[in-house]
Amino acid sequence: MLAMVLLVATTLSASTGLIDKKKPTTVTEEIGYLLEAPSFEITKEINTTAVIMFNEDGEIVVLSVDTDNRVVEKFVKSRLNYRKLYNKLDEGKQYKVPIRLVGK
Repeated sequence: MLAMVLLVATTLSASTGLIDKKKPTTVTEEIGYLLEAPSFEITKEINTTAVIMFNEDGEIVVLSVDTDNRVVEKFVKSRLNYRKLYNKLDEGKQYKVPIRLVGK
């Protein structure tokens, strides 16, 4: 009986219909994942916008970050520049990405 339960549990967890929580399903989730756990303390909510595009290798290129805070700008660029995403967007097209960083 126990072997049957383990077999069913293993089969269900291996099903391709289940969403893998480690693999983001949208571009927004992927970018959010890349921007998790900043290396600096956030004392108040930070809202900004980044303008990005994708190069011929499918990598993100951060064109600008709409902030006067150099720490936030450096953080966003270091986490996003030249990263590849699972979800593909059009090469050479510019995208505005709203970013919200909140403290714990």
